[in-house]
Amino acid sequence: MLLPALALLCTVLIGYAAHRASLCNVRAVADILQRRDPTMLLGLLQAVLWMAALTGMLVLAGGLVPAPAQVRMPLGWALAGGLLFGAGAALNGGCSLSTLHRLADGNLGMLATLGGFGAGVLAWVVVMEQGHPAQLTPVVSVWLRWPALAPWLLAALLLWVALRVRAFWRLARAAGPGALRAHVLAPSYPPWIAAALLGLSGGLLYATQGAWSYTSFLRSELVHGLGRAMAPRAWHAVLVAGLLAGMSISALQRRSLVWRGPGRLAGWLRHAAGGFLMGAGAALIPGGNDTLLLSGLPSLSATALGTYLFLLAGIAATLRLLRAG
Repeated sequence: MLLPALALLCTVLIGYAAHRASLCNVRAVADILQRRDPTMLLGLLQAVLWMAALTGMLVLAGGLVPAPAQVRMPLGWALAGGLLFGAGAALNGGCSLSTLHRLADGNLGMLATLGGFGAGVLAWVVVMEQGHPAQLTPVVSVWLRWPALAPWLLAALLLWVALRVRAFWRLARAAGPGALRAHVLAPSYPPWIAAALLGLSGGLLYATQGAWSYTSFLRSELVHGLGRAMAPRAWHAVLVAGLLAGMSISALQRRSLVWRGPGRLAGWLRHAAGGFLMGAGAALIPGGNDTLLLSGLPSLSATALGTYLFLLAGIAATLRLLRAG
């Protein structure tokens, strides 16, 4: 019972931290385009390093065998999925995690996004049935894939972790006693704090639960409903509920919950269209940017890295088009 309870706690922490830091790939790309500020993107990538380090320790020292990450083949499908998802996220105004934390803040337009997401996933099933097959190929964790290199890679990651912990310790000492509670309840987190919480929690989840993210769960559930795939584990639904609970707790504690819609019909249609592209992209990848960050990239899969870069490119191109229009 200890491991399931710990896994559920990790999803709550991820939801809480993601909400507090407003983690979002769209915001990260927009910050770079508008202000040349890479802070958000670097925070997201730091989360991947935290995840990889913890997973490496659990595998090499603890003997855990993480579930393989699933990648789409041929590669072109996965890259196209990244572009579609990125374009949809930019049109929606937020990526997969951002969609949930905006919903937790009462933005009802995100319901249209989720509805469009489901339609996009189902559209991919129709495409496949028209004679465009694609396969999901398992990619074994880097810690098992490169046994000779794995100890050296882990040593490098642990050195980076030690430097980050040292920086955290210095900040804690400078803040003085009693500052911890104030930081935990602060209305917003710096990206590097959220990255540590997201990375450590995500590392444990990746090593023990596989691709548990909510976009992967929704995609699997929808495809299963059409009889085209096995049903996702019921436990994954509980983990997704924990993610939502963490975001809701954060919204209630900082009193940011205000129910509102996108206004005019055009706003609802924009969110639905963005969700549709995100769903189609998630079906191709498979999963959204949360899946790439929480399982694909920590496995050091070249396909996952290429897909993530195409996702960022899709966001950047669409943001430029929207600004030009």
